[in-house]
Amino acid sequence: TLKIALSLASNLGDPSGDVSVTHTAEGMVSKSEASSLRQLINDSQSFPSMPQSPLESGAAASQVLVMGPDDFIVAVVSSLNRPFGSGIVTPSGILLNSQMLDFSWQNKTMNHSISRLQNLAQAGKRPRSFLLPTIVRPSQGMCGTYLCLGANHGDRALSSIVQV
Repeated sequence: TLKIALSLASNLGDPSGDVSVTHTAEGMVSKSEASSLRQLINDSQSFPSMPQSPLESGAAASQVLVMGPDDFIVAVVSSLNRPFGSGIVTPSGILLNSQMLDFSWQNKTMNHSISRLQNLAQAGKRPRSFLLPTIVRPSQGMCGTYLCLGANHGDRALSSIVQV
């Protein structure tokens, strides 16, 4: 299931100016698409590995997950993409993110992964990100058990959240 989800997600990128990204995202939440993909899942066999994400992994993400007494939940995840981000510090002491690592780079992707046209670096374009702050609440009503979590390590974050 996760290999299928990550394969679909590898076709995502900045939706502005790229209709294929919007179409892919709509398909990912479509009940009919989910029904057809469900037929591919077989508990007795595994699919071949999907292309690796070009994102670097490492201990460079932080998160704050808070639930207040009023049942408001806030989840914030931030990543520098490597231990010291871009290596640039502002005059006020803020370490800047190396967000450029979230793009696919032709012939230079991390882990020998396949570069994806939807996520190639271009002026004004936002990179794909695997920051996944997750809030779970009951499907009906506001009473019940709540869960707020997040994970890091790029494309492995999804499997961590699903396991929890």
